[in-house]
Amino acid sequence: MAATRHAGLAVKRPVSPCLSEEELAASALALVAQPSLWQALQLPEVGACKPLQAPWLSYWAARLDARLDVQLAREIFAAALTTFALRGDRVGELLCLAAIIEGYYIDEGPLDPLDGWIQALLQRLPAEGQWPSAELEARIIGCGVGIILRDQSHPVLGTWAARGGALMRQLKPGAGRVKLATFLAQFHLWRGEFARTGLVIDALPGLDTAGLLPSELLVWLQTVANWSSMAAQFQRGQDAVAAGLQLAGELGLAQHVYALHASGAALALAAGDLLAAQGHVEAMRPTLAGAPQADQTHYWHFLAGLTLQQGDTARAVELARVALDNSGEIGGRYRTAVHALSLGQALLRAGDNASALAHIDSAVQIAQHIDAALLTFTAGLMRGACLLRLGRGDEALQALRLGWGEGARRDFRTTAVWWLPDVMVEVALVAITHDIEPAYVRSFVRQRALPGPDPALVDWPWPLVLRGFGEFEARLHDAPFGRSSGKTAQRPLDLLRVLVAHGQGALPVAHVLDWLWPEAEPSAQRKAFDVALLRLRRLLDAPHLLHLEGGRLWLDPRWVWTDVSALQVLTQRIGSAAGATLPQLQAWARQLLELMRGPFMAAEEAEWAQAPRARHRQRFVLAVAQLAGQIELLDTQAAIRLYESALDADPLAESLSRRLMRLHVARGDQAEALRVWRSCRTLLLVTAGLGPSQETRALAAQLGLPAS
Repeated sequence: MAATRHAGLAVKRPVSPCLSEEELAASALALVAQPSLWQALQLPEVGACKPLQAPWLSYWAARLDARLDVQLAREIFAAALTTFALRGDRVGELLCLAAIIEGYYIDEGPLDPLDGWIQALLQRLPAEGQWPSAELEARIIGCGVGIILRDQSHPVLGTWAARGGALMRQLKPGAGRVKLATFLAQFHLWRGEFARTGLVIDALPGLDTAGLLPSELLVWLQTVANWSSMAAQFQRGQDAVAAGLQLAGELGLAQHVYALHASGAALALAAGDLLAAQGHVEAMRPTLAGAPQADQTHYWHFLAGLTLQQGDTARAVELARVALDNSGEIGGRYRTAVHALSLGQALLRAGDNASALAHIDSAVQIAQHIDAALLTFTAGLMRGACLLRLGRGDEALQALRLGWGEGARRDFRTTAVWWLPDVMVEVALVAITHDIEPAYVRSFVRQRALPGPDPALVDWPWPLVLRGFGEFEARLHDAPFGRSSGKTAQRPLDLLRVLVAHGQGALPVAHVLDWLWPEAEPSAQRKAFDVALLRLRRLLDAPHLLHLEGGRLWLDPRWVWTDVSALQVLTQRIGSAAGATLPQLQAWARQLLELMRGPFMAAEEAEWAQAPRARHRQRFVLAVAQLAGQIELLDTQAAIRLYESALDADPLAESLSRRLMRLHVARGDQAEALRVWRSCRTLLLVTAGLGPSQETRALAAQLGLPAS
């Protein structure tokens, strides 16, 4: 075998599949650079290896045995490390230390011993520019996944990440590049830099697995799954978990099976798929016997999340306590922060807001110290929810500004630990109503399909918005919807119009048939309805927006906003709002006036639109009267402005003109009362061809206003 020199070390090429200890020593760097040859190496059984006498044979035998127990492999690497140190074989030392550190990622036992191994590795690292090969440097950097597990803020990680980006461009496609990419993806992942993580993952299309050890491929797939969970790309993560479980099952790698099911559980819980989550959690349970404490902690943690989502908050709290206690014994700040936040979320659901706040604050402190951005974002929002429920409104707003601000800077698409839709709706509602990162919050709500919390809140990012007052308008995901010409093309929109006209509740299909196809035969009516409904469903492309069941058709109020429903809810609140503050009354007034853009279905002359038009007009006038009546007691000028704005929207509302005339006279402003009286009389004559009612004329006379 011909010998060559590579960066000052002897390397023999080509590498033979059957090498002695001496040949392995001489070919160390060549083997590191050619992982495609590893599986062809003829090595003794691990049990027959003597790491103190033959460290290279022992290293490769342990490294390439996919089923070898991680703790036994660690013992072999540690023994080989001793011999390499005595021989002054720096490459062997580096590879053994990297293998030991990386093993902790798979076998999450107590993490304290990692500190010594990390320190030993750092003491042996070559100076910058003096690495014997780029492939070796990439391999050593790849063990950073174990350092991340122990200390996400370790200073070497940032240095390695910067160097790893340059190495990625140097390495050829293959195992070494995937190994390095795994570290880079995890480095950015734990910092919440999901866009950069995605770039690393997408840089490896058509993954070349030649020479990639099964454990390395499984760690890569688990990394993809974890990123997918945090980046809300759930299907991609599920595919990675499925591929990993298939490979691990074929090779009998139980420890990886457990870790992959944990990733699958995290994905399913983040996606709200409780059935899939239960399957993954149940699959974790059989491996618990004799499992390390960290694995047991993972199980209790995910069982707590599943139980919480299933509604058993008391049990979820206890399970989360067990997980937190275990993580405190094992060590690892990230894990402790995760479990503290998990317990805080369970306590929040249980209504113990003070205790929840204490645990969430603990998670915030750890997350900020280790720069775990997604945890900081999530804990900030959960903290805001706790403070809201404790009645500490100003502090809650400050917490939500910080939390949503962190999310906006990093464009987070989901939360860490558990996905609590009800809590997220609550804190998103506060953000939107207080103008906290409104564009980002609306985008977040839309991406996670959070249901609308308040039918009167038009600012919520409703998937479908329908306006019937004035000209009919439909918007799907903030874009104009269904604008086309021709009677046939308009029929799907006609279905929406009649649903809006009907208001809240389900509309009998029989009414729809009579309203839209009054002259057709019953069979033709039904056929036309089915065609229109099918076309409407295709246009909406969202089955959850529109429902047909039991001969009734309705729009789902969780996802569809209509101005009619908003008016109904708003008038109910105004009618039962005795004692409301002036700011609240004025806010309702603004909402009321924004809704009334003109007569209901102004361009529609069909009978099905006329009755709702009169009904909604009466509802609007009554609501204004009730609202202005309460405002009069607090701010007369504000009440006058409301009456005048309402009359701009509905000039023929005589009852509002009468109230405004009376209010001006009570204030001693006879001229303004006269102006309102003349305007009312003129508009009624010009618009309706009628004079004022007897009641209005009598009031004018009573107030001393001239009849002509």
